[in-house]
Amino acid sequence: MTIHTPTTGSFIKLAALSACLLVSLVGCESDTADDGAGTETGETGETGDTGETGDTGETGDTGETGDEMSLALIGSYSDEYGDTHTITAEQWENAAGSFAISDWDNDEQWVIAQNADTNMYFPDLWSRFDWTWDGDQLYYCQSVFDGATAEDALAGSATADDLMMGCGGFAWTKMDAI
Repeated sequence: MTIHTPTTGSFIKLAALSACLLVSLVGCESDTADDGAGTETGETGETGDTGETGDTGETGDTGETGDEMSLALIGSYSDEYGDTHTITAEQWENAAGSFAISDWDNDEQWVIAQNADTNMYFPDLWSRFDWTWDGDQLYYCQSVFDGATAEDALAGSATADDLMMGCGGFAWTKMDAI
């Protein structure tokens, strides 16, 4: 598994590239898409400023790469309950609060984030957000919302092939880009 660490200076370029990738992913039935640079989305990411990757010891061995991949979900979305989700490489915001993204995996389609200390529910704990596509429809599941550590959140999971009950016994939430 490869962990990528975007630099602050490349964030704007990555956000623009991510928006293009998201549009191309919506039109694809594949789990990966070409980013135009000869690589596929389907890589992992970790936010930070180092610009290099290494062995994290937590999510598996990683190797150094020349290409930095961006979180595939960057953008703004409206869910089926009327909530707005704004996702950047650094955070996921919605009506429930703000979540500081620490890791993601575009192949396995998950994000690990720390709940803000101002969140009404489970402040300072850790969350895992999973996403999946059903045709061209995006769904997400906050499969962990109260992890004591990032590792606890990473250990969670959701069942993407059961959109009605695969999110901890509940339905996955449909999201549309806005």
